[in-house]
Amino acid sequence: PHGKKNWKSYFWEFLMLFLAVFCGFLAEYQLEHQIEKQRAKEYALSLRRDITADTLAYSINIKNLNICVTKIESLIVLLGNKDEILNHTNDIYKLSLYAFIFPQNNPNESTIQQLLNSGSLRYFRSNGLIDSIKAYNNSIQLFKDFRQDIGALNLEFRKAQLRVIELNPLITSISQTNFSKLENLNLDSMANASNAQLMTSDQALIKEYANWCALKKFYMANTAKVFSSL
Repeated sequence: PHGKKNWKSYFWEFLMLFLAVFCGFLAEYQLEHQIEKQRAKEYALSLRRDITADTLAYSINIKNLNICVTKIESLIVLLGNKDEILNHTNDIYKLSLYAFIFPQNNPNESTIQQLLNSGSLRYFRSNGLIDSIKAYNNSIQLFKDFRQDIGALNLEFRKAQLRVIELNPLITSISQTNFSKLENLNLDSMANASNAQLMTSDQALIKEYANWCALKKFYMANTAKVFSSL
């Protein structure tokens, strides 16, 4: 036992050491692989929850936007009838509420941004799935840019609106109304709308308001299409 070692002894010692290191490497690789699979599952579940919630919100928004488009069409007709406009002041106020609002929601981005920014997309083995996630993120970013344009439009629209109608009755009604489902909105209960008067009889200003309503209707219809494509 204490004699000089021959080459066989060194070979077996090397082999045992190599096997020990190799087995440790395999165990670590297997553990890392299991961790990645678990993280991929967690990300997939979180992303599914976000998309499911977004899909439900988009569906509600599409219905509300289409209702607004229909109501604004009726408002444009009333504003264009200059001989009868004073007889429909109450209706103009009620329909103007649909033009004042803009149903939309912010997409849930927390999971998808974490996937992209942390490099965690590598946990998914399907290139098709990875491409779909990137495409969905691109759609979200395009929608956010579109929403910024809508915000600028709304500011200009309301300037034209306040030259024709009082905004306080609309704001009061908005604060007292649940707009989650516009088809259930009871227009007859709108606060103060029946007592409001038009701010002007100037046909040029009324026509300007009607033109802005037409533009708002166009943007609402396009927003509904954008929600449908997400």
